[in-house]
Amino acid sequence: MNRKLFAAIPQFVLGVLVAIAPRTFAHVCEVTDMPMACHYTAQASLGIGIAIALLAVIGLFVADATRAGLDIANAVLGVLVILVPTVLIGVCKGAMMHCHMVTLPTLIVLGVLTAIVSVIAAYLDLKPSKHR
Repeated sequence: MNRKLFAAIPQFVLGVLVAIAPRTFAHVCEVTDMPMACHYTAQASLGIGIAIALLAVIGLFVADATRAGLDIANAVLGVLVILVPTVLIGVCKGAMMHCHMVTLPTLIVLGVLTAIVSVIAAYLDLKPSKHR
């Protein structure tokens, strides 16, 4: 049970943070007439964060090998969290814009943490247990 909780709780929390950060504490620019890149980054991170959290919850109810696969999927999604604001969609170009100063580093840190926690969880799920 410890492995399941180690895999699920941090991934769930990080998934929720990825989903809500661009809309709350690390908000992107407000949409006026034409949405900027940071608006689409916020939408993409909402979907990715929900997927991370959902895979973490599913991991509570499956076998170790299946959970390891879900952990690897969450690691890939963590990398995607990093790629969305940096390479794929981006944020506003102005260096003093809130999305550039706050949202971008927040999503990078959350993506790195998600990838690291997920890889560790996958390793622990694939490692034979001493009690089996």
